[in-house]
Amino acid sequence: MLKKSIGKVYYVIIPLLIIGISFGYTTFPITLVALLPLLFFTDRHTVGLFFLMYGGPVGGITRAMYPSLPVYGLLLQLIGVILMWDLVLSLFRKNKQALLGMLLVLAVFGFFYFLGPKDEWSRDKFTTMITHGLTMVLGYYAFCRSKRLDVEGLSRILLVAALCMYAFCISFYKLSPGDIMDYNWFRDQSMAYYYSMDHEHMLVGYQHIGMLILYSAAIYLSQVEMKRGTALFYTLCALQMVMVSGCRQAIFGLFIVVALRLTVFRAANLQKKGNLGKLVWSAAGLVVVFLLMLVILENTSSDVVAGTLTEGDAGRQLLYLQALNIFQNNPLTGAGIGGFHAITGEGWPHNFFLEILCETGIIGLLMLLVLVVATLAKRKAGLLYVTNSDLFYFLILFALFFRVMVSSDLTESIELFSAVVALTPSGHYVSHERQKVALNY
Repeated sequence: MLKKSIGKVYYVIIPLLIIGISFGYTTFPITLVALLPLLFFTDRHTVGLFFLMYGGPVGGITRAMYPSLPVYGLLLQLIGVILMWDLVLSLFRKNKQALLGMLLVLAVFGFFYFLGPKDEWSRDKFTTMITHGLTMVLGYYAFCRSKRLDVEGLSRILLVAALCMYAFCISFYKLSPGDIMDYNWFRDQSMAYYYSMDHEHMLVGYQHIGMLILYSAAIYLSQVEMKRGTALFYTLCALQMVMVSGCRQAIFGLFIVVALRLTVFRAANLQKKGNLGKLVWSAAGLVVVFLLMLVILENTSSDVVAGTLTEGDAGRQLLYLQALNIFQNNPLTGAGIGGFHAITGEGWPHNFFLEILCETGIIGLLMLLVLVVATLAKRKAGLLYVTNSDLFYFLILFALFFRVMVSSDLTESIELFSAVVALTPSGHYVSHERQKVALNY
């Protein structure tokens, strides 16, 4: 009863904190105080998953604000592992194939690391791929296996964590918040800091915050069964917050996740009969929602978003061309892990497939594709795979996939492989009785 009562209070607290960003009363101490009860009154698997997968940046900014506090991102991840210790034991005792699958993926990338420049950049990149890839296996395994995840609780925690990041940036970097409907101030001032400090990145920037909000929305909307009113509440909160961030992939990703949830990831599509017709109508609905998204965003007050729609992104296009050029010169094996940076001086191509092609070539792409397809076939995991907590698993992954297609590099996109190998055969399609309830959504 206490958990439910606390949860209901946040239907008021979260909107007040969102509004308070513009009015100046949403400070870092206040957001931290708002976050703490959620960590103590939410299921331990849920809190553990948050600490392991998303809590590191929160620990970093807390440490930056209060240096005397022994709060570290790695420490929070360790606490996350402890809170999910029963799942850790299950992973090592009953599902070793997940870890073996990840080791195979890393072995493929390791082969191309030795074909690459093997400089400091590539070493750091490959080391991070190993640690992050293996860590995230446990995180996605928890998504698949746990039957006690508090999905709304996790979404709520992520939203409040994002508000903590907003408040931290305003205080730590002396940003000046704009009006409620001003969707330019955060990204503009973040980029101004970046250039004024000789390309020094903020501890958490607009992309960190925007993607955390997108993950919050995607996780909540992935539920097979959910209340419409509550879904609308979290979607609208996420929309306002993600628009303030100015993070383009998060803004577009939110619209796409909502569109996929309304068209493809529906309880009705879990029924075996008439799947082809349902998918055709789903595809048509997806197109309509996508076109509506373009109309709304093109007329938004965000200069960043509207400019992207009308003008494109010349910087990204140049990176794409450089990646294609490297691939054309090394079509079979690519330039090796870290090869893109060694050749161009740039970090990465900002596209998942182009990065794999230019650094591992056709051979690497085929090897990885075989591992992914074989794993999906063995787990019998289709697009509408449902976890033990009745979540559309691949809807959650669409948020990550959208990010890695327009940003990030293999140190983060390695999570896609972690998510695939973590699939368990126990993922199920909802029972007929529960489908009847879900179909009312």
